[in-house]
Amino acid sequence: PASHRFDQPACYVASIDQRTPSVINNMSDHCGDDDDSLGSVDSNDTTMRTIQFQSLRDDNKLEQGISLVWPTDPESRTLALSTLLEPDDLAPLFAGAQWAGTRVWHAAIHGMFYMEKEYGTEMATGASLLELGCGLGVPGMIWHMLGGNTVLSDQESIMSQLHANLRTNFPDTTKTMGGGEGMKEGGATTTAKGPSHTISTHPLSWSIDGVHKLSNDSGYTSGFDYVLNCDCVYEPLYGKSWELLVEVIDELLKINPKCVVVSSVERRRADGIDGFVQRMKSCEHVGGVVQVLRDDKLQLEIYVTTGKQ
Repeated sequence: PASHRFDQPACYVASIDQRTPSVINNMSDHCGDDDDSLGSVDSNDTTMRTIQFQSLRDDNKLEQGISLVWPTDPESRTLALSTLLEPDDLAPLFAGAQWAGTRVWHAAIHGMFYMEKEYGTEMATGASLLELGCGLGVPGMIWHMLGGNTVLSDQESIMSQLHANLRTNFPDTTKTMGGGEGMKEGGATTTAKGPSHTISTHPLSWSIDGVHKLSNDSGYTSGFDYVLNCDCVYEPLYGKSWELLVEVIDELLKINPKCVVVSSVERRRADGIDGFVQRMKSCEHVGGVVQVLRDDKLQLEIYVTTGKQ
């Protein structure tokens, strides 16, 4: 399909006080009103035209991958991602998490727009981002493309797809797990403060032990500056796994109370989001949970969670 170039949606342009998250209402007044009951996007909707999204298909019209261009990237680089799972991962294809991990979701794109607007200065100077339940990892890749350090995390079953896509798009800054000295590739090794402008992938089981293993293996032993999760709460597809997500976020805030956690979600019937938010507010190491965005047309909400300092 033909792609079109649009400026970044106006709802994400205004400069704001970095310390006080802004509240945004009805982003769809600027970004369009797309009719998709689950929130997966294609080349024909307004959000995806904004980022020049294309679905790459073979002669039988079967999707092989996607491409996009982020509207504020000064170099207008194309991010090309395979959406094909490895043969060994095809058996559980109809499991919700594996299927969802091959799609791009509105909550992910708008979540990244929000991250860039709110924390763009920090991103451009190398702030670290951990993306939880990343799927294809588009927001984390954009964060890295625009200057930040990124760790993408999800289930072990989609790690091979993530590794391949990182090697294709970021051959010079992709780091893979090595032996007992952190991540190694091309002679570079991480330090206790984390790597210098790198992007990596790490499997993460949502558990306290999993958080500490990821922190140690990735080199971010002191925690991350930012944590992002997009569309990770939807009980009909994922069950009550959000309860484990809450434990993970609480532990990350325990490790680094200055960390900022951004949760971008799409509202659907019986989604479990209200329970997720209420549980977050009651966590031991959570200082506050604020809804900073609500769009009634696109049914999108964004929450910022901060630690106790």
